[in-house]
Amino acid sequence: MKRAVFLPKAAWARLILAWLCGALSLEALAQRRVTFPPAESPPPPPAKTPPRTEAGGEDNGPMPCPGPTQRKTQDRVPPPPTTLTVMYKVRYGEKLQYVYPDGRVQDFEQWESYKNDGYQLVTHTSQRLGDGNNYQYGVQPLANANFDPVDIPLLYMTGDYDFTFTDAEAQSLARFLSQGGTILFNAARGQDEFSVAVLREMRRVAPRRNFMKIPPDHPIFNSRYRIKQVMTMINGVQSMQPPEVYTLDVGTRGAAILVRDGMGAAWSGDGYHPAGRHIVGESAIRLGVNIMAYVLGSTEYGRFLAQQFPRYDAATRPGDVVRFALARYAGSWDVNPALQNSLLKGLYDNTGIDVDFAPRVVDLGSSDILNYPLVIMTGHYDFEWSAAELEALRNYLLRGGMLFASAAAGFKPFDEAFRRELRKVFPDNALVPLPPTHPLFAGGWNPVERVEYTPAALRENPDLQYPEFYGLLIEGRVAVLYTPHDVFSAVNREANAYARGLVPEDALRVAINAYTHCLSH
Repeated sequence: MKRAVFLPKAAWARLILAWLCGALSLEALAQRRVTFPPAESPPPPPAKTPPRTEAGGEDNGPMPCPGPTQRKTQDRVPPPPTTLTVMYKVRYGEKLQYVYPDGRVQDFEQWESYKNDGYQLVTHTSQRLGDGNNYQYGVQPLANANFDPVDIPLLYMTGDYDFTFTDAEAQSLARFLSQGGTILFNAARGQDEFSVAVLREMRRVAPRRNFMKIPPDHPIFNSRYRIKQVMTMINGVQSMQPPEVYTLDVGTRGAAILVRDGMGAAWSGDGYHPAGRHIVGESAIRLGVNIMAYVLGSTEYGRFLAQQFPRYDAATRPGDVVRFALARYAGSWDVNPALQNSLLKGLYDNTGIDVDFAPRVVDLGSSDILNYPLVIMTGHYDFEWSAAELEALRNYLLRGGMLFASAAAGFKPFDEAFRRELRKVFPDNALVPLPPTHPLFAGGWNPVERVEYTPAALRENPDLQYPEFYGLLIEGRVAVLYTPHDVFSAVNREANAYARGLVPEDALRVAINAYTHCLSH
């Protein structure tokens, strides 16, 4: 006869309470079973301590023959690389179960996927960047509240299956991103189940931000290698395709990066699953190294965006002072924090013109736009103006207003959209290049003939040396001043290593000239 097993009254009470609160269900008591087999790869080797070496000295002793002493230099041993832990692969999710066709049952951790993919990624990065650093990675739970982007700029999360962030995980990730960190999501073998979960869960982490497909000119595709196509394998068939990468941006920085096609197998050197969607071989390695280089190059920019910018809470100044507004539209209109303060302070400090420092935002489709002689506009992705915005902007420009626009970080999607939408406003009046001899440059507050561009801009066009601006003229007046290069983040002195545009000093000179030209015309 079997003996009955009795639970203590306190245990029964906890079970009943959990059941009544909905925290306990039959599904919760069972381990989740999946229909796609787990990824397999050997674990990474243990971290090695780099060997200690000593640099050779110099010998200034006398030569064996008479004459002046000469210096002999011994062969030097190169200094050891600097070991930096720059990435954590994060633990998340639950223990899953898969039943093979032969009946064998395997339990596995959801977060691990390819066990050595993170190790291999940082190893490839050390080898390919060759910057004297020995990059390392570690493993930490995503719920860790102590992630510091200054020390660990990148988190890496991978998998094949649906997941749900715990509250602690969502809060930890939100804090990390707001402080300037970056997270890379990769669907290990291209399973949409994982990517859909990323999109859903990131709405909890960053409710007001969306993932956008990055354009071919994005720094992620150009930071180390120029990547235009990657070798993909879909259902066992290989072909060259343009890479698909999505980012959730803070400013113009990709704070969360999603690659839907699996790179784990290529990084690990493991086999490709025939039912998966993979980026294959060298293509995956190059894209992974580019992402690492992009994140490492964006750490200072991330810290800039993470700071607490001062809020202007004083009253609006009465009287005849300079006021302008930032245009709000259905796009990435607000990518430069505290921009208006930087512009107005630069105008006041350099010209003595009286300004009102109160920041203002105006909807392009609102009649309020008529209250400002000049409106600035920026953004970095595609957009489309509504019929109301087109009509309001046309009326504003015809009545003497001026629009000063710049592509944030020099992104081409904004450039293409701005030119397209402006043609809708004035179909018969095109943007024309403004020569350096135009009064806006030559006759302004501080004549500007040549300007200096950022290294990122010069990599694309080494011949840049003059201000490349375009104007839409109405009766000879510059009604729209536009440049496809970055001006406003430079005026704001944002530490964006990938911004393609003017250097801060020249950006401010051109901006001040634009204001003084607007006020005098």
